[in-house]
Amino acid sequence: MSAQEITSADRNGLIYFSSVPFDSYAQRPHFMVSAFADHGFGKILWIDPYPTRLPNFADLRRIGSHPASLTHNNDMRIRVLRPSALPIEPLPLAGFINRVVAWKPVLARMTEFAHDTEHCVLAIGRPSRLAEWALAHIPHQRSFADILGNFPAFYRGVSRFAMNARMSAICRKVTDVYCSSAQLAQDLSRIRRDAVVVLNGYCTENLPPPSSPVSRKYIGYVGTIGEWFDWPLVRSIASALPTVPIRLIGPEFVARPPDLPANIECIGEQPHEQMAALVSEFAVGLIPFRINDLTAGVDPIKFYEYRSMGVPVWSTEFGEMRSRAAADGVSLICHESSWEHLWDAVNRSHCDFENVARFRADVCWSKRFEPILTRVRRPAEEAARSEFCGETSRTSLDLSAVRRSHSTQLVQFNGRK
Repeated sequence: MSAQEITSADRNGLIYFSSVPFDSYAQRPHFMVSAFADHGFGKILWIDPYPTRLPNFADLRRIGSHPASLTHNNDMRIRVLRPSALPIEPLPLAGFINRVVAWKPVLARMTEFAHDTEHCVLAIGRPSRLAEWALAHIPHQRSFADILGNFPAFYRGVSRFAMNARMSAICRKVTDVYCSSAQLAQDLSRIRRDAVVVLNGYCTENLPPPSSPVSRKYIGYVGTIGEWFDWPLVRSIASALPTVPIRLIGPEFVARPPDLPANIECIGEQPHEQMAALVSEFAVGLIPFRINDLTAGVDPIKFYEYRSMGVPVWSTEFGEMRSRAAADGVSLICHESSWEHLWDAVNRSHCDFENVARFRADVCWSKRFEPILTRVRRPAEEAARSEFCGETSRTSLDLSAVRRSHSTQLVQFNGRK
């Protein structure tokens, strides 16, 4: 990087309100801020999430739990703030109270950060009162919301109502809205018809080549086992294929059903650096999610994880998986599926190494974020005078066009790629 480029980068800053803690498994937020740091943003301020709902009894089980091991390097270009907050976010005056008793250092740091940059961007990965305050009071040139899920669906009662109102308010105020699935963009179309779909991706750099078929023996799952995990479906697979081992990898946050078939193996959370080796032993990758409000807008990263290793996928018909089929290496499953027939098809399949290489290139995080990076470099006033990609049309919503375009990294939610 030249001296001129370094000077320019020092003038660009990003304040990122993350949906996950910095000290967690590397996810879309981590790769996004790294992409900003690699593409001209010399200053990045990461704001860890704080409780945005009222506490419940389930929170007691998480006290003292061990955080997941880090899977990303300590990037010196990224400064992390961890706001404390009273868990009263959904209640009236909660923002005022937390600004008085908890947020003064954070507010001062954000203000100082913005004043030290010439082109400041606010990015909101999870709606909150703190992020909403920043939109109103922190000097910035552009802002965007990166909507990764149906946040209100994770909450109940007054917490759900408050999160829904906050997400709507923030999406109205930011310069741009990006969504990780077409369903999320459709849900927001009432208030932001210009929402842009930027699908998830995967860290495909430095992956080993796909394994040979002889080393693949498991029906496997990698990820959290939560309330969205369809245990009855997994049991039915195990019962129908008693000689096939089913390996489940990841932390469990719901009770394991009693009397599981003997061929189901739960090995818990494993170091992220071992994931490629573990997935390479999968004959098929499972995504057994329930179909409900929680999963309707999900583009599961495990799809990209499996396919980047050449592993075929069995998935329920939820979220973005509804638009994927055999050409994407996906078989859509349900409780009535013929498991013997599906397993025979897996055993007859072969891995196309050239297709895997193309897939890896298409879904790498750096390519996914190119449209966002191009957009945020432009002042909001300039963007208002110049239509996105030269021909933005906001006259219609064409879902079918969106769902035909999963091989691209960006879809504007009006049917145009």
